Amino acid sequence: MKNVNRIWGITFFWVLIITNTLAQGSDQYILAGGVLDFNTERIEKNVLITIKDGKIFEIEKNPELSKTKNYIDLSDHTILPGLIDCHTHLIGNWYMEQDDFDVYTLPAASYGIIGTVNAKKTLEAGFTTVRDLHSYFYGDVALRDAINKDWIIGPRMYVSGPALTITGGHGAFGNWLSPQINFSENLISIADGEDEVRKETRKHLKYKVDWIKIFATGGFGSYGTKPGAASYTIQEIKAAVDEAEKRGIKVAAHAHGAEGIKNALRAGVTSIEHATFLDDEAIDLLLQKNAYLSMDLLSAYYELIEKNNDYDDKDIDMSNNKMFTSLLETFSKAYRQNVKIVFATDAGVYPHGRNAEQFLLMKNAGMKEIDIIKSATLTAAELLGVEDKLGSIEKDKLADMIAIKGNPLTDIKLLENIPFVMKEGKIYKNEK
Repeated sequence: MKNVNRIWGITFFWVLIITNTLAQGSDQYILAGGVLDFNTERIEKNVLITIKDGKIFEIEKNPELSKTKNYIDLSDHTILPGLIDCHTHLIGNWYMEQDDFDVYTLPAASYGIIGTVNAKKTLEAGFTTVRDLHSYFYGDVALRDAINKDWIIGPRMYVSGPALTITGGHGAFGNWLSPQINFSENLISIADGEDEVRKETRKHLKYKVDWIKIFATGGFGSYGTKPGAASYTIQEIKAAVDEAEKRGIKVAAHAHGAEGIKNALRAGVTSIEHATFLDDEAIDLLLQKNAYLSMDLLSAYYELIEKNNDYDDKDIDMSNNKMFTSLLETFSKAYRQNVKIVFATDAGVYPHGRNAEQFLLMKNAGMKEIDIIKSATLTAAELLGVEDKLGSIEKDKLADMIAIKGNPLTDIKLLENIPFVMKEGKIYKNEK
């Protein structure tokens, strides 16, 4: 039986290779039972999509199939754009027990290897693009480039390299050590003052990152820091923003507490990550600055509810259930006030490949299905500055598509099980 399974596996692998190779030199056709149209916010029935050189060439409603020799038959499926997760850590398995994934014992190469595994899981879950925020050893840069060169299978990546933090700040290794002991090298960018922030930002730009990430507050699970407490000043964050802007690069700010959120927005960051203690003034600033909100409900659910982790922070005087409920209420308030929300999960804090489980959490927070899907497609593409290439099924955009059975506008959980994934005209998953 094992030999039979192995033969089938090898056969399927070569079928995919041959199919994709042939497709690169000829037009491809997909017959869809339905396609999600963001203009009408409806599922348009019976559509033929023509793909040429990895891009959508034509979209035809109610086609005459006699004119088409060969097509991929998804007539019993609904086609959506490839999904985008705006906050992942593919070079990270922080949900694992320390003995299984310990930065003090594993060589740097281990992170690259685990990144290839996580990249494949993420793509097969329907996420054809990710923004990867914070990675050790510039492993995210290497992973991005390996995917772009077709060395390995994975989503399109936009990466930040190591995040910037203050001395003793969130993510800084060795916060628990005595004064006479220190690391000669740190796995994160420790920078204090405007000059050091500029230097670290320039270093990341040298190593070809797509984004800069800065820790504007403390964080959960980080020794000696308080999630709600601000860290960098407005001037320090602005130094990073100014340096990044010279190269056309944007800045994302990890910020749990309201003061840190407002500091980051006043400094000109493009997106706020987490936003656990977002207040009304911060919501107003998000709107004024036309900035994006990137709240990871799934990682919070995993830590607070599924794993039932307790955080020793005297400033947080509430149960896990109450804290998660408060987070949903905060998300709901921002949504009702029309803040631009992008889909972001903090993958790596929870097991990779489960990204789509956040869709139901967003619905539970009061978000409409069409807006949930837009957050992971149109709005996410806009944040990344690639709305002309990604985010919708339209002519001349890249052929990033997923297919599901049923209507996600009435059942968002359908996105948790995606049988068909295409990225730039190549099929990476086809359970048909």
